[in-house]
Amino acid sequence: MNRVNEGYFPYLRIGKMNELVREIPLPYVSEVDEFSTLDLAKVMCASATTINNLIATQKSLDLVVGKRKYKLTDAGAKYNTLIRDNEEEAKKVLQDQVANIEYFQVIKQKLQQEGKLMIYDIGNQIATQYDKNWKNPLTLKTYGAAIASVLDFVGSGYYKRGVLRSEKLEEEEGNIPVPYLSADKMFRIMNVLFSSGVNIHALSQELGTKERRLSQELTCCCAFGFVRHPRRGFYELTEVGKEMARYSDVLRKRKFTEYLVNSGYKRMIDKLPEDKITMVTVGDVLESVYEKEWSAITKKTYAKKFLNWLRFAGLVVKAEKGYKLKGR
Repeated sequence: MNRVNEGYFPYLRIGKMNELVREIPLPYVSEVDEFSTLDLAKVMCASATTINNLIATQKSLDLVVGKRKYKLTDAGAKYNTLIRDNEEEAKKVLQDQVANIEYFQVIKQKLQQEGKLMIYDIGNQIATQYDKNWKNPLTLKTYGAAIASVLDFVGSGYYKRGVLRSEKLEEEEGNIPVPYLSADKMFRIMNVLFSSGVNIHALSQELGTKERRLSQELTCCCAFGFVRHPRRGFYELTEVGKEMARYSDVLRKRKFTEYLVNSGYKRMIDKLPEDKITMVTVGDVLESVYEKEWSAITKKTYAKKFLNWLRFAGLVVKAEKGYKLKGR
């Protein structure tokens, strides 16, 4: 069993790693013996930072070896080939890798003992056990989420929304993503997707939005029923989404209102005070419904987006100290 793979740990979530791997030109998988960060960045039209994160993540899984020059291990070449069109077989390769890496076994054992682990706790466990100087909570969460996503991918846990569980959690009725984008951004996404579906990498470049944020925005679009996600990394408009993209501004606003009040977000609307609707009161309602304890900045961010939806839908009107529900 390996100890810590030269001190490397997964930095990218498995979905992002696989997305990037699929973009590596096949000669770099089967023919090129060694490559540098700059070599790979150039052929993939990606930043050096992105490629460094990819290489570090693959090194942590024993799929890549090397220091300034890198090459794929036998398992790495096999995985990077299979993940393109045979994900189930690729998973088997990664299952073998995970079984022989110590830190995964540490987290798996802890998961079996406790039943669930927050990604912050996973990152903190790794930092403590392997003497990593990760002080920023976001750094701990980033590594924790990457490790959790790998364990989920290989069938050693169930990861969702910051929690890795030993058993799959039954979905609550009406479980919906937090408000993550404005109504205007939602329509911008639909306009780009109108002619055909597209992978998240191309969509990210078209919209100028980082993929991690965009994936969360797309989840909201899916919750409204405007966008669907037929396969990993690929998005397209539903028939409803295509209709929304064709509507005039007036009809689009009316239809948006209908979908909003008939979605799971109606729970939040029902809990709003009749008057004095502000960022603070909206944030409090969201925090209560999602049963979270957010920072003030996070709560304000989600409240701002949800209030944007309410205003766009015409469900609230200006009042003395904020807004009030229309007609009340």
